[in-house]
Amino acid sequence: MIVAFVFLASLTLICALGVVLSRNVVHSALFMSGSFLAIAGFFVMLNAPALAAFQVLIYVGAVTVVILFGIMFTQRPQVRRFRTIINRQTWSGLVATLGIGAFLAYVLSNQDWVGTAPGNGPRDTTDLGEILLGVNGAPP
Repeated sequence: MIVAFVFLASLTLICALGVVLSRNVVHSALFMSGSFLAIAGFFVMLNAPALAAFQVLIYVGAVTVVILFGIMFTQRPQVRRFRTIINRQTWSGLVATLGIGAFLAYVLSNQDWVGTAPGNGPRDTTDLGEILLGVNGAPP
C-alpha cells in the first residue's frame, strides 16, 4: 500500500512539474492528463471507485480533450505575446504560491487527524450523495 502511494504521489508531482515546466503546450496538456490519472489512482486506493471513474471520465477524458482542441485551434503567434506577459508575473506568482502554501500548512497542522483512516469512505454513489448533499436518495 505504501509503495503504491509513493508511486502515485511521485507520478502526480512529476506530471504536475511537467505541466508547469514544459515549453510545449501540447506536452503540458498531456502531463496534465497523467496527473489526473494518478489522482484517480488515489481514489482507487481509498476504495472510492465511483470517484475514480468520474475522475477518469470527466477530467482525463473530457477536460483534457477540450484543452487539446483549444490548443490546436489557437494560432501560434499569440503564444509569443503571452510568454512576455508570463515572464513579468514571476515574482507575483512566487509570492502568491508562498502565501497559499503557508495557509495550507497552517490548516493542515491544525487539523485533528486522529480519527481518519483510508478506506472508510462510502462505496456507493447513493451513500456519497447522502454525505455530500445531506439528503436521502429515496423519492418522497
